[in-house]
Amino acid sequence: EEDKLLTRQAKFLRDSLKNFRTSAGKAKKGWKAATILVAKDYPQWKVDALLWMQSQYDKATGTFPGTFMKDLKGWTATNVSDKKQIKLIMQFVSFMKREVEDVGETGMDTKCPFDQLAILNESLAYIKSQLNVEDVGIGLVDDPELAVPERTAQQVSPGKPVLWMR
Repeated sequence: EEDKLLTRQAKFLRDSLKNFRTSAGKAKKGWKAATILVAKDYPQWKVDALLWMQSQYDKATGTFPGTFMKDLKGWTATNVSDKKQIKLIMQFVSFMKREVEDVGETGMDTKCPFDQLAILNESLAYIKSQLNVEDVGIGLVDDPELAVPERTAQQVSPGKPVLWMR
């Protein structure tokens, strides 16, 4: 029987490495160091959206109701006042809905079910060789000592680390 957690861990490493390679390929020449940024928690607005999604999910059929996106509009209208925030929530929920269709109910977890830092640390030598960079560190996106730019920090979420090149 398939170990779903192990499958997710392998997918996490594979997808992360693919994204890191893409980032490294697009980077400006001359960068010498990189930090893999990891988030343990979603921002509160994403947690709220995931909890709402969980309340709409039919475990028996493994689906959302046909009126899901319309219902989401109603939920955001009563719970969120900022128009920009509503747009972000709509995009996030739409993306996460596809994720749930792909991986099942665990796609709505508000926390990552495995230790991202451990997996990345255990794989660091391999990651360095794949990126052809010696100075690669791993850190939490909300570590004040790293002083991660806001725009970069916004891209990091649990299970989706980002390669930050400097």
